[in-house]
Amino acid sequence: MTGRLKGHDVRVEINEPRCRSCGICYDVCPENVLSASDPLRKAVVTNLDACTGCRLCEWLCTDWAINVVTTPTGETASAGG
Repeated sequence: MTGRLKGHDVRVEINEPRCRSCGICYDVCPENVLSASDPLRKAVVTNLDACTGCRLCEWLCTDWAINVVTTPTGETASAGG
């Protein structure tokens, strides 16, 4: 399942141990891609297909717990070259 940035696949990675359940990411997401998990209210991706890759969640996360990864459609992200 991937988001919809023209010509790119979008992944939203959440580092759960870093997340302090502040809620900023799911409050600022214009597409409601993120929501709160029960019972700890940590961020979870619940609607990745709606993600536009705007990165608001990544930029505003005060805990550096979110990474939005974009790759050209049909390619896979790999480490190294």
